[in-house]
Amino acid sequence: MERLAERRLQKEEEIDQADEYQVGDEDDDEDQYDDDEEEDTRTDEQRMEEGRRMFQIFAARMFEQRVLAAYREKVAQERQQRLLQEI
Repeated sequence: MERLAERRLQKEEEIDQADEYQVGDEDDDEDQYDDDEEEDTRTDEQRMEEGRRMFQIFAARMFEQRVLAAYREKVAQERQQRLLQEI
């Protein structure tokens, strides 16, 4: 469980670094949006499927965050109990 938490923190740091790198590319983003508007020929079914996938990703992340928070809380309580026993 601890390794999972460490991996998750590493992934978040990598994402943050990638976001910082992309901040300077704002002009390129505007060009991409223009292209997206012209090529939006997806069917309603494709849009629904994309929405479902996005929701599943969101739900999975929320679940992962809850599990991670519960794990961290449990570890903190165990450490606190261990410290109290040493006293």
